[in-house]
Amino acid sequence: MRQFAAVKLFLVIAIGTVYLVSFSHIGAFAYETFVEETGRLPAGTMVGPISVANKSKQEALAEIAKKVDEWKGNATITVAYQEKKEEIPTSQFAFHIERSVEQIVEGRPSRLFVQLDVQSFSKTIKKLLPPPLASSINLEKLQNDVTNIAASLQMPSEPIDLAAYVSRSDETIQQVSAATLKIGKRQTPWLAWVAANPAIEIKGKSVFSLASYIKETGGSLSSEEMSTIASAIYQAILPTNFTVVERHTSNELPNGIAIGYEAKVDGQHRDLQFYNPNTTAYTLRFQKTENGLRVALFGLPFAYKYVVRVGDIEYFKPRTIVQYSPFLRPGERRFRQAGKRGMLVKVKRETYDEQNHLVRVETIAEDFYPPSYNIELRGLELGDTQSGASLSEPSTADEKQTDNNRKNDEQMNENREENNGQSEEKQPEKEKAPSTTNDANGKQKNDDNEKQG
Repeated sequence: MRQFAAVKLFLVIAIGTVYLVSFSHIGAFAYETFVEETGRLPAGTMVGPISVANKSKQEALAEIAKKVDEWKGNATITVAYQEKKEEIPTSQFAFHIERSVEQIVEGRPSRLFVQLDVQSFSKTIKKLLPPPLASSINLEKLQNDVTNIAASLQMPSEPIDLAAYVSRSDETIQQVSAATLKIGKRQTPWLAWVAANPAIEIKGKSVFSLASYIKETGGSLSSEEMSTIASAIYQAILPTNFTVVERHTSNELPNGIAIGYEAKVDGQHRDLQFYNPNTTAYTLRFQKTENGLRVALFGLPFAYKYVVRVGDIEYFKPRTIVQYSPFLRPGERRFRQAGKRGMLVKVKRETYDEQNHLVRVETIAEDFYPPSYNIELRGLELGDTQSGASLSEPSTADEKQTDNNRKNDEQMNENREENNGQSEEKQPEKEKAPSTTNDANGKQKNDDNEKQG
């Protein structure tokens, strides 16, 4: 009986053990089969920016492929260096969708695997950069950033700035432009200001005002001294991609400044302002030379080459203003002021690429210096004097009066002939010569009257 009971107990235990083991294995097998065929991925499951929650892996595969195709059809990734821009074709990105689904982490974000065509991408970048920067750019970091943009299916609204990936060194920060202004050996206060301010930083994407800068640095300079510095700076920034915002010229071209390069600043109503359109800063450096001032601009090399062309000068012959003076004898003439020719010139900037192909031409300025007038003093004619003014010596006899009238008539006829002969000489060379304004005439006459009084 005891043996039978032991066998019976053994069988019961064995059957129970087999049942429990079998149930656990069969249950797990059934659960796995159910999940594979009808299960859904839990909430929070993502591949890149794409949510695949409550989807089977097959559905997730289709959803990811759909989103990737939409991105390829609509996305535009642009890389830029200053004015140069290039688009990175979406065909350069290879998306590994199946691999991404295989490595899904349930309930958590996982990576969307993307591979960039490095060779094609590098060629695009080299087309944009100036040769000195080709070896100074962090290409690996740039590739990673661009790949991450694709992996997150982003659509950037702004171009990727290549200047941000260029290392700053003596090889990359170069002198990009320079100008020298000859002003003689005279010592002026601006030399002290230049010594105290040997360099000025022009920040990226900002407008620089020379008048404001001089005021902020405590400079006490005259209008002539500020204009000297401004003209040197203006000449240095012209062959760049900087945009001139405000600039003025004088009525007469100052000595030592070439036409087309003057910039007048008075600290109140006239200023030199220009805009740096680049994302990086540039530095103006001043240096006193033996007989002048040198201004150099330092920064990253420009994407294009800029050439400034000052056109042919168009001259305007001065007109002559005649003023009559009672202190001169009839018929007597004197030049009170010798006039100067007026000048008009156009300044243009040409842009060339690396192959010296002309990209564009823009007119920067049209500088006009009006002519200053000849001022001629003439003696009053006796006939005109008697009819238009009171003389201090009255006539005493009819014979003397008749003789004076005869002489006056002869003198007036001679003056008319002389005026007719000189009329052609007083005409301006160009039709564009400005006419004499009332204000100018009035001022000149007033000055003459003051001197006479």
